[in-house]
Amino acid sequence: MLFVLAVSGYCTNILNVPTVDSSLFRVTQFASGQPLPNSVIRAKDGSLLAVQSPGFSTAQVVRYTDTNKDGIADGSPTVLYSNASGGAGTQIKSAGELYYIGEFGAKSITALAPGANAGDPLNKVGSLDFQYPAGHGHPTPGLAMRQTPGQPGSVDLVFNIGSEFDSAVSTTPVIVSGMGMAAQSLQGDSLYMVTISEVGGTPIASNLRQVASGIRNVYGMAFHPTTGDLYFADNAIDEAGVANPLEPPQADELNRIPAADLGTSVLRFGYPNCYPQYRTNVLLELGSGACNGVTTSLINFQPQGIDASGARSEGPAEIAFAPSLFPGLYQGGVFVGFSGGTGPQGTNNQNPLVFVDSTNSLLQYFVAPGTIGNILGVYATEDSLFLSDWGGGSIYQIQAIEAVPEPGTFVFGLIGLAVVAGWRRVR
Repeated sequence: MLFVLAVSGYCTNILNVPTVDSSLFRVTQFASGQPLPNSVIRAKDGSLLAVQSPGFSTAQVVRYTDTNKDGIADGSPTVLYSNASGGAGTQIKSAGELYYIGEFGAKSITALAPGANAGDPLNKVGSLDFQYPAGHGHPTPGLAMRQTPGQPGSVDLVFNIGSEFDSAVSTTPVIVSGMGMAAQSLQGDSLYMVTISEVGGTPIASNLRQVASGIRNVYGMAFHPTTGDLYFADNAIDEAGVANPLEPPQADELNRIPAADLGTSVLRFGYPNCYPQYRTNVLLELGSGACNGVTTSLINFQPQGIDASGARSEGPAEIAFAPSLFPGLYQGGVFVGFSGGTGPQGTNNQNPLVFVDSTNSLLQYFVAPGTIGNILGVYATEDSLFLSDWGGGSIYQIQAIEAVPEPGTFVFGLIGLAVVAGWRRVR
């Protein structure tokens, strides 16, 4: 099955100028007109694999190529995997030979094996399956992966068990099984890590352990490429009803688990009784001793500047460390996509791409709120960021200009962007 690819091309209107120097980057609309793109990853042959969700009912992995390296997909993508009963797909990750995708409707993390050739179908070879209690508030799996230290052929998969409620401690366990692992009970408000052997092509899971507590709903996670620390963005407690114009009580957070603590300690991050207040950044302690032993966040996502429309960032999605060939200002920093929510007159003005520098002291809008739909996917290669715009149906490539091959001619034009308002953010 092939999708019809709408017109894509060069675009100059998504970077937050003048805060971002657009002369340093080539920005292209890599693909457009796609069904709810969530997440992308580079395949071993250099092509791009994307998770998409036609009708919000089918999880698919599709493959794009860009043979002339102009930042625009060659044509319609090829479907490599499709699960019509899996509900929407979320993220795609890999650290070894297999790919792992989140399947929201199926409540699973599915392992996919590539074929002999890059364009061959991906075959399901196993899954971790989750049983959530009825009404569980945050069943969407956030994922991060690394190669298991000292264990060739194995990978470590980190996933979240989001909170059962909006602003209270989870009370009912979540059950996980699969990949050769017997059913086990998991605590809500937590991050877990499991080691998966990929030897022989069949994933075998073992050594399931909790690595964090006191989180609310983590979607974006990534391992630092040099330190091995795990960074993650936590979605904060909602305002009183998503249609309520009042602001939330808690700021979204960027947090870190040092590599030395990962899998050896269970760090606590404060939800629901110890958190930074929205706007003021004051640490609120709801109850005596609620903040004792809580790991301090690296940065809290507060509004940048004063905007009469109330533009801000809410609902952090995927995160990625800055490409190594990006300009010096961005070296070692983190990019965080935000899904946003409904603002004045039904517009989404809470959906920027935020940059956090390596010292966690500078926070800026790299793509301003309201520019494109919902930035659920953020993925970094050596020289580029790829943004998956769920609401607008597009994938963008932001490439460091020094890494761009010299073309014969460039044709620049205005690109019409379809922004879907009213997406209920990841929160």
